[in-house]
Order: sequence, then C-alpha cells, then structure tokens
Amino acid sequence: MARPTTSWDMSDWRDLAGEVRTVPNLVSLSRLPLVVGIVLLPESPLRYVLFALVVFSDGVDGWLARRLDQETELGALLDPALDKLTALVLVVALFPRTGLALEYLLLFFARDVSVLALGPLVPLYGFDTSKVRARPLGKIVTNAQFLAIVAMLVPAVLVTEALLWLVGAAAALAIADYVVFVARELSERPWLHETRTAVAVYVAIAAAFVAFAAVFLGREFVDVLAALGV
Repeated sequence: MARPTTSWDMSDWRDLAGEVRTVPNLVSLSRLPLVVGIVLLPESPLRYVLFALVVFSDGVDGWLARRLDQETELGALLDPALDKLTALVLVVALFPRTGLALEYLLLFFARDVSVLALGPLVPLYGFDTSKVRARPLGKIVTNAQFLAIVAMLVPAVLVTEALLWLVGAAAALAIADYVVFVARELSERPWLHETRTAVAVYVAIAAAFVAFAAVFLGREFVDVLAALGV
C-alpha cells in the first residue's frame, strides 16, 4: 500500500510550486526552450537571437528577484544549475561544428570536473561551503567559457581553439587557487599558509596541465608553443 502523503509533504510541495511560479524563476526556466531552439536550429541566423535571449534571461533573473523581493532558495539553486546545464548542452551541440579534436572538451570542462571530483571531500572534512565565494580566477574561467561558446555558435574555429586553451590554462590556475584556499580553511598548520607552499601547488598543477596537453593534444600543443615563441 502506498504511504499516504503527510500534511508536511503537501505543504512542502505547495511552497515549492509557489517558488517556481515567481517571475525570476520563470525567467530562469525560460532558458530551457531557448537552448532547445539553438540546438534544433544550429545553422539558422535565428540562433543568434535565441542565444541573446539566453544571455538576457541569465542576467535579468537575479535583478528581478531583488527588484520584486522574490529571492527564494529554489532560485538560488536554479540559476547556477541552469548555467551549468546551458553550457553543457550548448557545448555538446555546437562543438562538433568546429571540427576540433574532442580532447579540447577536457580543457573546457576541467574546472567543473575538478569541482565535482572534490565534492565528496566536503562532508568528509566538514568544510563549510558558505565560506567559498566567487574568486577572480574562477570568474576568468567562466567568462572564457562563455566567449568560447559564442565562438562555437558562429562558428569561428581559430578563435574557439584559442579560447579553449585560455579556458584550460585559467582552469588549472583556478584549481590551484581553490586547493590552496580550502587547505588553509581546513587547517591552521603554518606551512600551509606559507607563500612557498602556494607556489608549489601552482607549479604542480601547472605541470600537470602541461603534461595533459602534451599527452592528449600533442600536435596542437606544440603549435600553441610555437605561436607563443616558446
């Protein structure tokens, strides 16, 4: 026999439904059909209009939440989740049009994969995630990812390639930055707070990035080094 729904359950669902129907959350959710439209019309000029609306909805939902005093817990979760979903869907749909090696996708998603991989350590070490704020290097990665998606949309292959290298390099630095930050938040050990320790972490992760690029994108990596005069 099915367990009867409790009054608490019904109240909880009503609250959730009420949050979904707020203007900011509806604007956020409007991104889903817009993204579907871009995927279905990859060669149509209409894709630029749809993408512009995606960007507009992403920028205006938070403003509406504050302006209309409709900030909700659902909205706080929905906005970043839709950002990630939008990026994932658009990259998977648009990247094949560039003709670039699939390994370039590892550069695009390196930062996001590392965050997911470190996720299980949060409850294990009792890290307070509320202490984490957007950091400059993380913002650089996000902005470079956005520009790379725009380049894929065009598509502008050489620009896409250059931006993916930028995303990968910035992601490596951002990962090192987060590792140092979290380690210092978890422990007061003096050596963790020394500059040389932070430098060692940055060097180690930068070396791992170079090794990855050499193994998975060998020829392309050599061309990048040549272009930089290395």
